[in-house]
Amino acid sequence: MFDWLKKTPPAPQKAPSATLPTAAANGPAAQANQADESAACKDRGDKHLAEGKLEDAAECYRQALSINPNNAEACCSLGMLFLQQDLYGDAERYLGQAVLIGPEMAKAYYFLGIALQKQGKLNEAIKNYNKALELKPGAEIIYRDLCYALFQSGQNETARQVIAKGVALNPGFADFHSFLGNLYCHEKEFDKAVACYQKALMVQPDSAEVNSNLGKAFQEQGKLDEAIACYRNALEIQPGYANAHYDLGRVFQNQGAWNEAMDCYRKALAIKPDFAEAYVTLGSILKEQGKADEAMMCYCKGLELQPDLVEAHNNLGGLFKDHGKLNEAIACYQKALAIKPDSADVYCNLGLVSKGYGKFSEAIAYYQKALELKPDFVDAHFNLGNAFFEQGKQNEAIACYRKALAIKPDFADAHSNLGNVLQRIGQPDDAMASYHRALEIKSDHAEAHLNLGVALQELGQLDDAIVYFRRALEIKHDYAEAHNNLIFTLDLSDTVGLSELHVERKKWDEAHAAPLWQGPIHSNDRSPTRRLRIGYVSADFRGHSAAKVFGGMLTRYDRSQFDVFAYSNLKGKADRFTDLFQQSVTVWRNIGSLPDDAVAKMIREDRIDILVDLSGHTSGNRLLVFARKPAPIQITAWGYATGTGMRAMDVFFADPVMVPPEDKQYFTEEVRYLPSVVGAFFNEPFPDVNELPALSDGVITFGSLNRLAKLTDKTYRAWAEVLLAIPWSRLILKTPELNDASTRERVVGHFTKAGVVADRIIMQGGTQWSEHVRTYHQIDIALDPFPHGGGVTTLEGLMMGVPIITLRWPTVAGKLSASIMTTMGLPDWIAETQKEYVGLAIRKTKDLQSMAALRQQLRGIFTSSVMGDPVAYARAVEQEYRQLWQRWCTNCSASNNSLVAVNMPQWGK
Repeated sequence: MFDWLKKTPPAPQKAPSATLPTAAANGPAAQANQADESAACKDRGDKHLAEGKLEDAAECYRQALSINPNNAEACCSLGMLFLQQDLYGDAERYLGQAVLIGPEMAKAYYFLGIALQKQGKLNEAIKNYNKALELKPGAEIIYRDLCYALFQSGQNETARQVIAKGVALNPGFADFHSFLGNLYCHEKEFDKAVACYQKALMVQPDSAEVNSNLGKAFQEQGKLDEAIACYRNALEIQPGYANAHYDLGRVFQNQGAWNEAMDCYRKALAIKPDFAEAYVTLGSILKEQGKADEAMMCYCKGLELQPDLVEAHNNLGGLFKDHGKLNEAIACYQKALAIKPDSADVYCNLGLVSKGYGKFSEAIAYYQKALELKPDFVDAHFNLGNAFFEQGKQNEAIACYRKALAIKPDFADAHSNLGNVLQRIGQPDDAMASYHRALEIKSDHAEAHLNLGVALQELGQLDDAIVYFRRALEIKHDYAEAHNNLIFTLDLSDTVGLSELHVERKKWDEAHAAPLWQGPIHSNDRSPTRRLRIGYVSADFRGHSAAKVFGGMLTRYDRSQFDVFAYSNLKGKADRFTDLFQQSVTVWRNIGSLPDDAVAKMIREDRIDILVDLSGHTSGNRLLVFARKPAPIQITAWGYATGTGMRAMDVFFADPVMVPPEDKQYFTEEVRYLPSVVGAFFNEPFPDVNELPALSDGVITFGSLNRLAKLTDKTYRAWAEVLLAIPWSRLILKTPELNDASTRERVVGHFTKAGVVADRIIMQGGTQWSEHVRTYHQIDIALDPFPHGGGVTTLEGLMMGVPIITLRWPTVAGKLSASIMTTMGLPDWIAETQKEYVGLAIRKTKDLQSMAALRQQLRGIFTSSVMGDPVAYARAVEQEYRQLWQRWCTNCSASNNSLVAVNMPQWGK
């Protein structure tokens, strides 16, 4: 709020009595004497007032009125004294009496107007100001305060007309220009406001208030340097001006100069210890610095001083929200709305809390309410876009981001998130343009670097993606998500070896996980044969490829031996797979809105014996929960089974193909072998296997349904060699990225450059799953990309009768298809070199009858293997669980670990 120039004398130390005078003696002579004596008392009061003897002055005025109750001057003076004491009701009584006694006394009407205005009686105040002006039309201060009352009552145009009269009366009265500047600021016409303040300063350059208000107008214009200069001018004139210190702090805070801002707020509080807003704003910086306890103290102090301070309730709610205390956050926001029901900011924050609970429809309703109240609320448009994006409503999300950008074109976050939606709907070029725009606006925008890296990774431009991930980490050293993506992309690279990959994982642990190690002593019951509690943590308890590998562990477990807890980090829309998993497990926990500390605490309270990570370094992982070691035994498996590099992770499930004995040295986890590294969980019926297509059309059709991110230059070259060696062959590529025309053009360019005619490359985009797997009806042989081979794609191909030619690459991710084909008993489909890979593809096409026979056998081989039998696979894994548990119990006993056996409550479904 802009400072209004209201000059009042110092308040007296003690308020006078508010008793109205009694009647005086009768008779003309007596009345004349009494009038003279009363006037003398009044004059003595004025003298005491001039000397600063306020109590003596008040006593003289009372004596004057006791002698002559009709002494209007004394009545007016006593009323003014009450006014200075902020006793507005008493001031109103005496000043009202003064105008009754002396109806021509302009100053009594004027001060009565002030007393009424202070009590919110604006219409009565305006009436008295107008009466004062009738009696004294040349009084500038009456014009000024009348304008203020008109402004407060919403009569802005009338206020402007009164100011115009005042300016015509006295163009050199600074307060007129200052007030008009305030009025323009209220109407957001900051250019006009600046001009008015500058006129006021030409008349009164030493006004700290006007300098400060000019600073606020410049601040609203985004002219921060000019604003800082104005605030400093104000403070040079009046060093003890608390509001100027505070406003200067706000500018520094907007510039990210937090230390300077905090210094300003603390100076303001030293001058004005009851400055509630300064406590709240200081708290907001402390919150950004991670000093949550200090921030909370500031918010609470602000509320102690001013319980109806909406910003304090709102900020306190934000603090609770950030720490996962969503119920407490909601309570704060509701208090804020009880004070200010039309607060768009609070509705927006309620939307964020609802989103944290995964209640996207509720969040959308709150954001829309915020926009009803404030249609140009950029953050609400932005957050509404985020909620629509989470719901999969891409068009609505795009519209919201574009509305936000129409209001604020340099909103880097909105450009970055718009890019995410465009990437999701298969417009990578437009997405990357949005990311680049975000980086033009803010070159150190870590999230935009990350997002651009992901877009490049999905297009297979791995080297460029790695550059952007590393840049994101340079900007934001604790950016675990960027580091996860770097690791995942290095796994896809054909230039990085096994040793380097694990070095990067250990760097991840040192940077993000190791500092969180708490070295706890777990109090789980050490009975080696008791029923165990297994916890699974994933963001992919839904129709996701990862769930087609680990799904059997949640649905086919031995309920007589195990309770299964699912900790779901799913933040998007649930589906029928989610429902199936939720119905199958013993206990379901939604952790998407909870911080890592809260999740780790929950897992401890649930007494989980074995905690299993199903994500590795992929999106949505909660490895930093595992870093806190909430369970005695922690395992990583299936979802992205390549090892984590974490000290806190005890075991990595693999098999001898994925991790040969000589490679175990690279892993921080203990590598334990399963009979198969994966177990398939297919909950949907596959189409029937058809006859070998080549038998009917005489054309060999190779195919790959893998993501483009796995297709390196070496992969393209090898496939081109195969096609050139077999002129009657073609290649089908199918993946959602190929919905984009520019991507198709880029992909086919790899082949035409090698001499393969473009029409031999058949490219298909994303479809529903049933149509996706039906593509195998057109394919004779699948070609595995390298170095990162297929996983679920390989399994689905085998179920459709299509074998895969794969190259055993030295890295873990490069051996998955080789592991699958070994489990299937088909090692002759595994190549050891790129040259052998091409030769193997050529050789396999020479015996179509053998291929046709194998095609009809593959589904049976697959479903009869441990890999294709979810129940058998679950039992094999559970045997490992039991052995690990028994070993832990034995080790605890041997080390005299003082663990406490507890009675475990029974959990229903």
